[in-house]
Amino acid sequence: MIRRTFIGLLAATALAACGGGDTRFNHTDLSAGNIFPAGTLFDGTGQARSLQDFHGKAVLVFFGYTSCPDICPSTLRKYASLIRNLRSKDAERLQLVFISVDPERDTPERTDTYVKWFNPAFLGLSGTEQQIAEVATQFKVIYSKKEVEGGMGYVIDHSAGAYLIDPKGQLRLAIPENAAIEPVVTDLLKLLDGK
Repeated sequence: MIRRTFIGLLAATALAACGGGDTRFNHTDLSAGNIFPAGTLFDGTGQARSLQDFHGKAVLVFFGYTSCPDICPSTLRKYASLIRNLRSKDAERLQLVFISVDPERDTPERTDTYVKWFNPAFLGLSGTEQQIAEVATQFKVIYSKKEVEGGMGYVIDHSAGAYLIDPKGQLRLAIPENAAIEPVVTDLLKLLDGK
């Protein structure tokens, strides 16, 4: 857990170096990096999807894996709660996208089925190792396979933060793992208002 938190902070710090540190937001502003994440992954039906498909919506992106014992389920529960507490017109303009960093176990179907347990509107994406790496690199997400004893065989150490993309498709904010819901909602509403 400590290592994952450190990895998440390291990634956020690296991204912050690209940003201007705009104090209008509660979380690290990445706007100065001028990143419009692209790349193709696949949803549970096998359809090719890109983060650019959600133009006009804010996109909350979280990287993880379906066998994750702690961080992934707690983060997805938190964001499911966040969406339940939004006004319906705001919830309709937000898409949560969960991207698996474990292509060996997480097929697109398994990934999408997993996230829909938390909220039916969540979208799970997966792909080949190379496809995932191409997308993760744009967010400066760090992840690595770690062999463990027992039935799982391995776990994935991964960045534990989330990211907000604005309705124009630009990567705007890095949200740490321990972020409270209220500041995330405040930042999200600012992005939806075009700030």
